[in-house]
Amino acid sequence: MAEDPGPTNLGPIPLGVSFRQAIRCNRHLRKFAINPQHHTRRLTLCETVREIWRIADTLPEPQRSELQDLAGAAFDFGKRMNAKLKAYAAEKDAG
Repeated sequence: MAEDPGPTNLGPIPLGVSFRQAIRCNRHLRKFAINPQHHTRRLTLCETVREIWRIADTLPEPQRSELQDLAGAAFDFGKRMNAKLKAYAAEKDAG
C-alpha cells in the first residue's frame, strides 16, 4: 500500500489505529461533502450513500453519528473515484 494519500483515497491506516478512528481523524482531508437532502432519483453510488445517511438519521446515538461518518467518507471516496475515472477517460481520448 502506498505511503502517501492517493487520488481516490486518503492513504493507509496507521498501525494501532482502527478503521473508524482513521476515518474520524481524516475528516478534514475530505474534498467532497455529502448533502443528504439532495435527491437524484437515480440508482447511483452517491445516492445510495445519501440514503444510508438518511436512514442513519433515524437511529439513536452513537450509531447515528458512526454510520453518518462512514457514509460521509464513502461519499468522498466515491466522488474522488468518479473524478479520477473521468480524468483517465479524458487522457485516453486526448492520447
